[in-house]
Amino acid sequence: MCNRKKLESDLAKLAKRYGAMIDDLRLEVTVEQYAFDHDISPIIKTESPETICTDHHWGLVPASWPQPKEKIWNSTYNAKLEYLHKRKSYKNITHQRCLVPATSYFEYHWNDPKGKTKTLYEIWHPEAEIFTLAGLHSSYVDYDGSIYNSYTVLTTEANDRMRFVHNKDAAKDYHRMPLMLNPEDDRQWLDTKIPYMDFGFPNYQSRMIAEPVQGQAPTPPQQLSLF
Repeated sequence: MCNRKKLESDLAKLAKRYGAMIDDLRLEVTVEQYAFDHDISPIIKTESPETICTDHHWGLVPASWPQPKEKIWNSTYNAKLEYLHKRKSYKNITHQRCLVPATSYFEYHWNDPKGKTKTLYEIWHPEAEIFTLAGLHSSYVDYDGSIYNSYTVLTTEANDRMRFVHNKDAAKDYHRMPLMLNPEDDRQWLDTKIPYMDFGFPNYQSRMIAEPVQGQAPTPPQQLSLF
């Protein structure tokens, strides 16, 4: 699953790319973004498509979550598109779509069946310096009464390229990839009249480039599968 991405952009470039206003110009964009750091990322929401929101953390905390956010946020940085209607964390917020800007994301390729050695791949869009990952967002009231805004990145069945790259569960014939939108379809994702499954592979074909990067980063921890 995708738990590392990059956003090499300042707010002015983001505003130009999406034709939207920034809601808080004080945000310093975190270039290297890791799901388990829960850093703030800029997103664009269905409810306010002309505004880039700068107060949402990676790792969705549902509004109805009855426990501290730390009990769930490491399990909800990705959500399977095909199961949104079945999962408590997502089934009531499928209309709360958002655009998650990125310039690339990363996945490990296992070089042997047990993953004793891995090759890190970087994935980006061939036609957009800044591309979009499809997401959902939520707002949760924290223990101190403050509002904690968050999002998840959606995943779908992998295409042929990502079946090769993200082969951790190849023995089970299980392959996933983040739902990368082609630039012309950003606003389509925000249109809730369009069924979200229209964006799942193979119905939807994301254009992408995936190439190995030099050197190896530390192997990231694995996502829990409770939600």
